[in-house]
Amino acid sequence: MINIEKLQQAINLSQSGKLNEAESLYKQLLEENPNEYILLSAVGLYYVNVHNYDSAIKYLKMACDIKQTLGTVSALGIAQNKKGDYENSVRTLEHALTLGENVDIYDTLIHSLLELKYYQKAETYTDKMIELYPENPKAIANKVKLLTKYGKLIEAEQKCVEYLKKDQNEPALWYHLGLLKELIYSDDKSAIECYKISGEQGNLNANYNIAVAYQKLGEYTQAEKYYKKYLRQIPDSEAGIVSLGMCYLTQKKFKEGYELLYKRQKEGIVTKTNNLWKEGNSLDKDLILLCDQGYGDHIQFMRYIPFLSGHNIKVAGWKQLKSLFTKTYPNIEYINLDEINPDTQAIRITDLAYVLNMDFDNIPFAEGYINFEPADIKNKKLKVGLCWEAGAAGARGMINRSIFVRCFEPLFNLKNIQLYSFQVTDTFDGNKIYADKMINLAKDFKDFSDTAKALKSMDIVVSVDTCVAHLAGALGVKTCLLLPYAPDWRWFGGKYNSEIDTPWYKSVEIFKQDNPVSWEKQINNIIEKHLSV
Repeated sequence: MINIEKLQQAINLSQSGKLNEAESLYKQLLEENPNEYILLSAVGLYYVNVHNYDSAIKYLKMACDIKQTLGTVSALGIAQNKKGDYENSVRTLEHALTLGENVDIYDTLIHSLLELKYYQKAETYTDKMIELYPENPKAIANKVKLLTKYGKLIEAEQKCVEYLKKDQNEPALWYHLGLLKELIYSDDKSAIECYKISGEQGNLNANYNIAVAYQKLGEYTQAEKYYKKYLRQIPDSEAGIVSLGMCYLTQKKFKEGYELLYKRQKEGIVTKTNNLWKEGNSLDKDLILLCDQGYGDHIQFMRYIPFLSGHNIKVAGWKQLKSLFTKTYPNIEYINLDEINPDTQAIRITDLAYVLNMDFDNIPFAEGYINFEPADIKNKKLKVGLCWEAGAAGARGMINRSIFVRCFEPLFNLKNIQLYSFQVTDTFDGNKIYADKMINLAKDFKDFSDTAKALKSMDIVVSVDTCVAHLAGALGVKTCLLLPYAPDWRWFGGKYNSEIDTPWYKSVEIFKQDNPVSWEKQINNIIEKHLSV
């Protein structure tokens, strides 16, 4: 029989912050009553509250095996969500809804579905949540999130404002309103004010977004302050650790930045190895280089492979990059991700500069390091390659680095050039809309060797910050890089020795936004400098 007084004492200790004493008492109770589902549930909830989600899931599953109640099953689904196990969270919470319903079940279920990008199913549950709880701020916030995912940003903003006029004490909606201020208007200062209100009302994620907004504004001291404040609240946040690292790298603080950036991505391809290189380790004779990020990242950092001479190198990555790597470095072996030997020492290719201790004043092969014969593309006019869309995770990255193809209409009217599209993923349908203005080369690309040959045949390339720009620079092709107002860390704020230089590629000239809502000036500058007769 469970000792109710001891259980209540453990709960009280936990609530008063005496966590070690609470855990000790819970363990004592478990020794006395190992199969009591009420106790197992209480222990599981304790571990949820202290963010030990593995232990929480363990004990909540044990409780559910004995007896399934709405509280225990929903707590298990919430713990799975907190751990990032969204698939199991969805299954558990959908089962919980057969036992009953409440706001938190719907809220967590919708969050898991959005993380999995199951938007249609998320919409179904969001509509049901709105129907059941029409005035609940969590229901409104989920509707706003979904509208944002669908690109209906103005409608999302209207819903935020409409609710906040009635009740200003809702941190989730202030938080999302800040994000919409960024996405719609590029108004980071107003976004910061919204995030600050959200934070004052208890939203632990607010300081992270405040830091991001300050970083976009180039106010790095303030950005560092709020990243650190966020990490004091959530010290194990990978997003916070890595973003602070990238903030340092943007300022060319090589060691401080990489020490944090190295801690990224505990999931994905890195889980395929048991022997990831760590600082202080020597390099083994046999090495596997992991292509764990985007195509452009791997093209950019493959320049460091020659500095691993004397090692037996295998590169594990995406099949689209295989011919590019093997033709550039014939002595390496390119393998599929499922061929990784987990015991062979592995290095993420994007960490090679850190592993080799080659800082940003020692970037090698800026003149180019990939060599391909040009494709047979003949034209008496100036041949201009064009790429307008960047792949990115999240709405921020997508909107920040991509340009609506209609912004390039001034190029379409030039009589002395022939435009060639290098845009493979074409969300904006530019290839279709402007089929009479440019020749679509991208439709015939099978891998990056095809892209490289086509780029090599261009007189000049005009591209947003994406893999096409990196490949053109690595080939030594003259390139105009359209860089956003808040660029990725590797462009060091868009400045190096001057406004137009980059130490990564000598053939690349930067045209950086000075107005976050317009590209007109930069495109006109490219025309005046390189494309006018």
